[in-house]
Amino acid sequence: MKNIYNFIAVFLFGVIQLSFAQDQVQVLQSPNGFSLSQTDVMGNILSINQNTGDAEIYSRTDFLLFPGFPLNQTGSSIEGGIFCNMDADADMEIVFCIGLSIYAYNMDGSMVAGWPISISQQPSGAPAFGDIDGDGEGEIVIGSYSGSTVGYVYAYKKNGSTVTGFPVNSGYVTRSATLADLDNNGSMEIIVSKRSYPTGQVLVYKGDGTMYPGWPKDIGTVPAASAAVGDITGDNIPEIIFEAYSSLYVWDANGNLLSGFPFNLPTDVVTSYSSPVLADLDNDNINEILFGVHELSGAGGGRIYCLNSDGTSLSGWPVYTSYWIYGPPSVGFIDGDNQLDVAVGDQVLSGTPVDKVYAWDKNGILLPGFPVSSLNAINIQIILADIDDDNSTELIFDDNTNVSGSGSYHAVNHDGTAVTGWPLVTMGSTFFHTPCITDINIDGVMDMIGAGTDGFGSSAPTYLYLWNTQDPYTVPEVQVPMFQYNTMHNGVYDDPTIVPVELTSFTADVNNNNNIVLKWTTATEINNRGFEVERKQILPAESINDWEAIGFVNGNGTSTISHSYLYKDNNVAAGKYLYRLKQIDYDGSFEYSYAVEVKTGITELFSLEQNYPNPFNPSTKINFQIAERGLVTLKVYDLLGKEIAVLVNEEMQAGSYSVEFNANSVEGVIPSSVYFYKLTSGNFSATKKLILVK
Repeated sequence: MKNIYNFIAVFLFGVIQLSFAQDQVQVLQSPNGFSLSQTDVMGNILSINQNTGDAEIYSRTDFLLFPGFPLNQTGSSIEGGIFCNMDADADMEIVFCIGLSIYAYNMDGSMVAGWPISISQQPSGAPAFGDIDGDGEGEIVIGSYSGSTVGYVYAYKKNGSTVTGFPVNSGYVTRSATLADLDNNGSMEIIVSKRSYPTGQVLVYKGDGTMYPGWPKDIGTVPAASAAVGDITGDNIPEIIFEAYSSLYVWDANGNLLSGFPFNLPTDVVTSYSSPVLADLDNDNINEILFGVHELSGAGGGRIYCLNSDGTSLSGWPVYTSYWIYGPPSVGFIDGDNQLDVAVGDQVLSGTPVDKVYAWDKNGILLPGFPVSSLNAINIQIILADIDDDNSTELIFDDNTNVSGSGSYHAVNHDGTAVTGWPLVTMGSTFFHTPCITDINIDGVMDMIGAGTDGFGSSAPTYLYLWNTQDPYTVPEVQVPMFQYNTMHNGVYDDPTIVPVELTSFTADVNNNNNIVLKWTTATEINNRGFEVERKQILPAESINDWEAIGFVNGNGTSTISHSYLYKDNNVAAGKYLYRLKQIDYDGSFEYSYAVEVKTGITELFSLEQNYPNPFNPSTKINFQIAERGLVTLKVYDLLGKEIAVLVNEEMQAGSYSVEFNANSVEGVIPSSVYFYKLTSGNFSATKKLILVK
């Protein structure tokens, strides 16, 4: 037996790998602790199913921990973390709030330079990431709280330095900050709440820490969740949707309340933590508002409302759950019919598993196999992704248990059956830790970020996990990749099968002034902040360099119509170049276009042209082209092969040249005759004749 074990856990549904090695030990958890057993040499386990009592054979899951994980920090955390690009490489980094600190980790578990950062209050939720100051780079934004009234909004550059104007003394912030570009100027605004019991406010800050015009806005009861920001009226201008404890408010970007709002909940029906989500359920090209509530009387159930932009309910809604709803609704394609569905879990403090995961179609009708029952409390937004490469959507969620220091993430299939190999065991409870699904190292393999906290309070350890699922990663397979869909936490569902920015053409040409003109066209755009133009020189050889950013062109946010763009690269030195576009979303994520090639002032060929004029007296011009740097000679010979003149004998750059030959400059007098001129450079040699007629 080796000293490093590959632990496998059976939790109701299957077998879980906790770390990796050759030899494997399976772990069976029961209320009284763990039981151990050795797997066979192929990783299979014979185990008793705790629900049926039957003996079953399980194969080990293929999830592997990244080296360096799990990481252990002291303090609690809520709503999970994010993945985003915090440096110059293409790999994603992980940003997480734990205790009174904000951590940024590389995929090897090392800390990103400039991090962690400590603050004086408890972070209010997950960090947000987006460009708030218009510099083309994303910033990290955190809200905080302390006591009953104290709180700040913090903003940091990728290198950990503080953004000018921050922190802002906002007052007690409830849950995660939301980022959105309200005025389409290329900089995102920050939307947070201020709790001032028994009422509150919604605040909107600009990227310099000043208040956005028209804000703040008062609400009648305390804030209950993060805001959603997106277009719900069909005019391509975002609205701000916010939950107070007993009402839901909708304002335009300037702070004007929309007709039909606030939507006041029935007596003893309230909201908490279930942030609103925006999605077009009825296919009318206008988003509806979905949010969860819970009842303070009666059976203590929950509901999901689905509202139109005028505050009326969509037909078939609300739908009901047995217990309270804390997680935001998850909208996506679940059952394979290409129609949007809605999923949520409920939660109640119970000594036995009595909670459920629900999934409804767009009409509020339960999907076959749902609800999935006998679960422990679900508090997070359910992640929707194809986690096992079966071309179907799975539902991934937390629970609130901590047995002998261990918790777990669970997964069910689109029909409510258990996913083989789950739950995924963690040290500490996954309670309120929303996982993330991404490709952290851009290797085409799906990765998962998660966490567990062992206990509560400032001294509780939180363990941060990064797993390699060993299944392929494609964007359309991940419909809810993190809390509130993206790093801005705007709650807007975007169909992942739609290309965010569809580039239909990209060309490069040289104009009469030797300036390079780039032109490109998009068919559609989603959350497109803009395009960073990058250039790479590939000729001449001594000037070859790596990709460099040379300019930025603003995008058109979200648009379903075609847009054309132009960028001029002026005063470019002679050479051969590649150009590409780095399309950047508002959350800082990016994609590269294909590269286009262009040359100016150089040729790729060696050539020697006929002199002109010819015949000549006494002078003529000889043009030639050099494809690469090297020693170049151009000499004139008579009919007997005697060297008459040396016109060129030097190291020359690639390019086009013109040299004059004057017969009168030759030492001695040369008669009218036929002569030859020869160009030599490297392996290239060419000879032509010229005629002197006096």
